Amino acid sequence: MAARAARCRRTAEARGCEGDQSRLDGAVREAAGGSEAVPGVVRQVRTALVLVLLAALVGAPLVALARVAGERGWSAAFDTLTSLETGTAVRNTLVLAVVVTVLGCACGTAVALTTRDAGRWLRLALLLPVLVPEFVLGFGWSQAYGPSGFADDLLGVEVPGLLGPVGIVLVLTVHAVPLAYLAVAAGLAVRAEPDLERAARASGAGPFVVLQTVLLPLLRLPLLAAGVLVFVTTVNSFAIPQVLGGYPTMTTLVYADLNLSADPDAFGQLTTVALAMAALVLVVVGLADTVLGSSVVRTGTPGAVAGRSRRHWFLGAYTVFAIGLPMLVVLGVSITRGPGLAPVPANWTLANYVTAFAGPTWPALLRTLLLAVLAAAILTVLSGLVVSLRRPVLGTVLTLCFAVPGSALAVGTLIAYGRLLGTSAAIILVVYLAKLWAVAYRPVLAGVDRLGADLVPAARSSGARPFTAVRTVVLPPLSTALATAAGLVFVLASHELTMSSILYGPGSQTFAVVVLNQQQLGDVGASAALSVVLTAPLALLAVLLLRGARARTS
Repeated sequence: MAARAARCRRTAEARGCEGDQSRLDGAVREAAGGSEAVPGVVRQVRTALVLVLLAALVGAPLVALARVAGERGWSAAFDTLTSLETGTAVRNTLVLAVVVTVLGCACGTAVALTTRDAGRWLRLALLLPVLVPEFVLGFGWSQAYGPSGFADDLLGVEVPGLLGPVGIVLVLTVHAVPLAYLAVAAGLAVRAEPDLERAARASGAGPFVVLQTVLLPLLRLPLLAAGVLVFVTTVNSFAIPQVLGGYPTMTTLVYADLNLSADPDAFGQLTTVALAMAALVLVVVGLADTVLGSSVVRTGTPGAVAGRSRRHWFLGAYTVFAIGLPMLVVLGVSITRGPGLAPVPANWTLANYVTAFAGPTWPALLRTLLLAVLAAAILTVLSGLVVSLRRPVLGTVLTLCFAVPGSALAVGTLIAYGRLLGTSAAIILVVYLAKLWAVAYRPVLAGVDRLGADLVPAARSSGARPFTAVRTVVLPPLSTALATAAGLVFVLASHELTMSSILYGPGSQTFAVVVLNQQQLGDVGASAALSVVLTAPLALLAVLLLRGARARTS
């Protein structure tokens, strides 16, 4: 009888949740359209608008990329992919993606399991590597742990092979750990049977037995999601391999071939490599999406593990080593008179900042801020439009668009719209909209899902017009979600490099491109100064967004 009653209760709760969701959907549609459901024609027009935008932003560039790559013939494309240069880049990319995925997921899982009883500041500190632009992270590591770097000058110690595959793997892993940590931590919050872990510990099982028999089976879906995220991010990575060098990848090969784009063979090679990158990532994401279609239901609240807090000192030390010291070294280099000098007050100067902001830097900074603001505003509005349609398939399409490698998207956009937009800032804005739409969509979707189902009907029954209901009832509870969506897009657009480095031309450089150019010219002081200017405000904004989101959801 007890089991039957429990089943009945769960069935009633499920139906109640479905009813709440149905009422919520109706409320959102009513606020948008002024009736119980959005009229069919209006809904179809909005859906068509979203599909047209997706086709123009992502579909047309990928089709153009495939068309140009196919013009050479598929046998020529196969020869390109199996050539020594391209084959080496493809192999290096796959090796990096696999190794970084394994290391990043293992470390991210360990961090997630260790920080369940950690303070907010430690958790925020662990996220810093993903908030710092990749090329700044790579530059900081080269200055802190590379030959003639800070650790070498002070202690005579350097990371062996930092300027090569070993260093690229290390820095990419540091960048990947927060991504895996977020995915696994979310899985821990909703895993199926949290009481099993406590029961296993009470039965005398050791930590490794609990991990192997309880946690890993329950976390296989979050681990798969983390693995896909890290794999895609690593394949997309351009800045870290470019800064540390010595290990060509598919992204750096596309960048190098673009400098020789006047050569038909070089341009044909880069289109083939870019298309292969897109195909690789979309296949991986598509296969993972079929597996991740199922979900788990939490039946209890995960508890902290006794004695876990004494391990937090290790995480603090890791954070200092991985991000704290490299960023302090970058700051020190930016205010030191010259390379090789100790960063003591006698050698401090602001000359590096003066030099760094000469030439195209100020226009590039203003251009970057304008592009980031436009992208944030446009994508927040478009995300609200997609959410109001309540079509989950559109969210899946946006996720796939985000997964398309930036190099492939930029080359395809250049082919599709190069004659119309040239190398202006407008073409950079187009790829920002295509790449970052999913980033804005997720927070808005989460905010709408938390809206009360009866808010809009109550306002409408009180005589409020549709626009008034949206302004007074819908927007205030969504303010945090909208601000988070806009803030995330602004942060990512401000330090985006992969696509901008391919698309920029005279008078359309972004701030990140200027930083990369300074670094490649060997001006260490100016590069450090620009890195500080780019990183500090954006990292602070991201931390404030994370703190605000956590405070409002706790």
